[in-house]
Amino acid sequence: MDDQVKQADGVSRDGYQPLSLMLTGFKGIRSGLGRDTITLDLEALVGDAQLVAIAGSNGRGKTTVMDNLHPLC
Repeated sequence: MDDQVKQADGVSRDGYQPLSLMLTGFKGIRSGLGRDTITLDLEALVGDAQLVAIAGSNGRGKTTVMDNLHPLC
């Protein structure tokens, strides 16, 4: 399956930041989490925070998430 990135739920109030991110078919996500698809609700994670950390052990998909947020943020 090809890797896919989808902006799932529109755009934020300012028109530039994604509200959610769906990752499908990424090797890092599949091998690290045992799932083929994950959806991140970025609006719920961030809220009014100035800084957000993504933590986890090696091979769990942190870099995959960050690499795929780059073109959107």
